[in-house]
Amino acid sequence: MCWVAWPFVRALVKFAPGPGNVAVREVPAPELTAGKVLIDVAAVAICGTDRSAIAKGHGMTTPRTLGHEVAGVIAEIAPDVETPLAVGDRVTVETDAYRCGRCEYCRKEEYNRCPYRLGIGTTVDGGLADQLVMPAETLHKLPDGLSLAAGALCEPLAVAVHAVIEQSPSLAGEVVVVIGPGAIGMLCAQVAHAVGATVVLVGRSRHADKLALAERLGIHHTVDSETTDVAEFVGSLTDGYGAHSVFECSGAPGVLEGVPPLLRKGGRIVLLAFFHEPPAVDVETLLNQELELVGSRGKRASSFRTALRLVESGQIDLEPVIGARLPLDEWEKGIELVAQGVKVVLEVRPEP
Repeated sequence: MCWVAWPFVRALVKFAPGPGNVAVREVPAPELTAGKVLIDVAAVAICGTDRSAIAKGHGMTTPRTLGHEVAGVIAEIAPDVETPLAVGDRVTVETDAYRCGRCEYCRKEEYNRCPYRLGIGTTVDGGLADQLVMPAETLHKLPDGLSLAAGALCEPLAVAVHAVIEQSPSLAGEVVVVIGPGAIGMLCAQVAHAVGATVVLVGRSRHADKLALAERLGIHHTVDSETTDVAEFVGSLTDGYGAHSVFECSGAPGVLEGVPPLLRKGGRIVLLAFFHEPPAVDVETLLNQELELVGSRGKRASSFRTALRLVESGQIDLEPVIGARLPLDEWEKGIELVAQGVKVVLEVRPEP
């Protein structure tokens, strides 16, 4: 396989601050430098970060190529790189374009906490382009049989793994509640199911199709919070004690305030979603019931390794989580669908 350098590539670029100011443009091709790998990007999933960047500017420096949930094919490897990967391998990527490797967090492989970390699609150019250059150590080979479109969802799956496995004690045999049946919530529910928890996935009436999908994926219980008293339902599963953990994946106003009644004393609230408005936290309830409030931010290299093992073993199914596949040029339609709660994958180059 011979790689030919492109002087320019297509990219979805936030070209100026403020709402909008996004277009598919030609930009200089990324340069392959020492320690790096050049990837022909195949698919990039859109998440709330991308939508926020387009709608509000997200405080980023412009121009900036968007996108961080990436899958593609290795086109070239820098000569100094020692890796088991090869040209032609299908890969997904971590989102760290740079981490210092020297701080206490990096030495423990807690790269998401590195104070010098640079992330693709936000602080450096991202993956919504024909090509992307990444540090060799951030690449992970995709399992055989997994489509590249589904491979783009390995990043949000790693986020779910970090929350459910790495930021939590063992959940085997426990009852856990996942709030919000979007992509992250659906993946958290699958991961919790895979590690042996009894899972209650909570949505609203408008999420009926997603709750039905969760049932088909093997999630034990799905609840419409507009027609069912969730605390009463959880109590019926736990002899009235309440859930061990609640994973808040919605970011919806008023939701966090309603979480404590779902929990047993000593229970845990794990936050994955970002809130547009600061939620009110009842500190007295946290104290008196000895509840833990835990943040779960991003993911680590270990999160990707575990995520890919779960996919390869068949314990996680990524394909049904994709709500729409669109070509890169239809990104505006994609953003509209994301606003409706659909997980969209933009196919930069369709699979053969």
